[in-house]
Amino acid sequence: MRAGAARPVGCHVSSYTPGRRVVTSRTGTTAPGVQPDPAPTGRLRTVLVAGLGLVVLLGVLLRLHSPSALWLDEAQSVGISALPVPQLFDALRQDGSPPLYYLLLHVWIQAFGTGDDAVRSLSVVAGLASLPLAYLAGRRTGGRRAGVAALLLVAANPFAVRYATETRMYALLLLLVLVLVVVADRARERPSPARLVWVSVVCGLLALTHYWALFLLAAWSGWLVCRAVRGPDRPVARRLLAAEVAGGVLFLPWLPGFLFQARHTGTPWAEPPGPGTVPDTVLAWAGSPAWPAVPVAVLLVVAAVLALWPPARDGRTAASGRVARLRRRLDGLLGRRTCAAPVLLVGAAGGLLIGLAVSRVLHSGFAPRYSTAALAPALLLAAVGVARLRWRAAAVLSALTVTLGLAAAVPVAFSADRTQARATAALLSARAQPGDLVVYCPDQLGPAVSRLLPASVHQVVYPTLGAPQRVDWVDYAQRNGTADPEALARRLSAAADGTVWLVSAPGYRTFGDQCTELAQTLAALRGSARTVQRPDPADFEQQTVTAFPAR
Repeated sequence: MRAGAARPVGCHVSSYTPGRRVVTSRTGTTAPGVQPDPAPTGRLRTVLVAGLGLVVLLGVLLRLHSPSALWLDEAQSVGISALPVPQLFDALRQDGSPPLYYLLLHVWIQAFGTGDDAVRSLSVVAGLASLPLAYLAGRRTGGRRAGVAALLLVAANPFAVRYATETRMYALLLLLVLVLVVVADRARERPSPARLVWVSVVCGLLALTHYWALFLLAAWSGWLVCRAVRGPDRPVARRLLAAEVAGGVLFLPWLPGFLFQARHTGTPWAEPPGPGTVPDTVLAWAGSPAWPAVPVAVLLVVAAVLALWPPARDGRTAASGRVARLRRRLDGLLGRRTCAAPVLLVGAAGGLLIGLAVSRVLHSGFAPRYSTAALAPALLLAAVGVARLRWRAAAVLSALTVTLGLAAAVPVAFSADRTQARATAALLSARAQPGDLVVYCPDQLGPAVSRLLPASVHQVVYPTLGAPQRVDWVDYAQRNGTADPEALARRLSAAADGTVWLVSAPGYRTFGDQCTELAQTLAALRGSARTVQRPDPADFEQQTVTAFPAR
């Protein structure tokens, strides 16, 4: 923090200041039982710096490439973003997302094309940019040690690694939340008009990136309202709150599109959140389903608790007994709690819980990736907790968390299990002949496979019989519920002079047994059916290919 910058009463940025005593109050008295914690020097310092560099290097390398083909969501992003801008906005109304990422990807595609690595590289850039921003955000919320801890935790986080290699907006979302932490803290230090405008701009960009960012902003707005009414820094809180609200001006042009999506699209592909959603989400942040996810989640929670652990008070430290001795020992390991810890808790827990509550009330689907906006303050909170420890304890906790995180991130980076689309496309490219027809049931299988097939292959989706490049989510459940698989099978069979190739998968919401009924009717109409590709259980997006030759 710059000299002269004021923080709320009792707040300290640095947890431990190397070589200096730790203070517990504005009077500068030394914390009871706390000894000086000099920074490591010499060879030990060199080893620690080398370890930091190695973790960051691995974090960078893991974010550079994914061997998997694009799955549905990624292919949908490309299908929308490759359109001319007026058509892009029309296509977004049929989707469920705000436009910022798609506009950026549109420009990116014009420059680099639509290859897998090309379209993913936008997220790669955002993911790499998140690393220095994590350091800056951590330093502002908890001092230099917290900055280093935040850099390590973000670099080794398997969730962040995964979405840095995905053609979706989640890496951009994580980056923008980190930027917001930095610009908001600068505005808190000195709430000049220019700094407050930056807060407004970043808040508006967040709202235009992913709708779940609104829940994070709502949580922090609630915190600012409380500070504006009762806090010692009321004028600053009011200005920050006004700046955040003013960011909504950037969202206003998209408001009609948002309202249309709210009425007609939603999230019909997923179940609403349930009682186990919170722990499942934390495990996803830690790398689930990889085996290190549980210990990583536990270590992150422990670090967050340390960040929030109340400072020692004379009455408690003077007490006797086993609990008091344990308390004194823990107090001896911890430095001063920073004022940022409660704010980060509000962002992480509040942003997640508000979003889950709204999704539950509206019966809207949820997937852990939607919570990316809450991940950033959660990792910063854990970093602040690490930084409160004396450096040896901090090094041990960081090493454990980072090592296990990388153990979970490496399989994520090298896995090709997002979709079976590449195998499906190779099979169809080799076997489909002129006069054949490829049918996708459900239509959600179409975008990932169709982008890999020659334009000469005739393809349609069930039940609309439209083109497969994009899924139209408008009134999706109602449309699928009224579809007639037997009638559509007759139309499909009549439209193909050659073989009908059915690419299908069971278990998709709103379809019931329609794809099975479609296959059975095609088999009856054509006299035979042959399964030429079975679903690969290792893939997230599995696909069966069945051939129905002409009579």
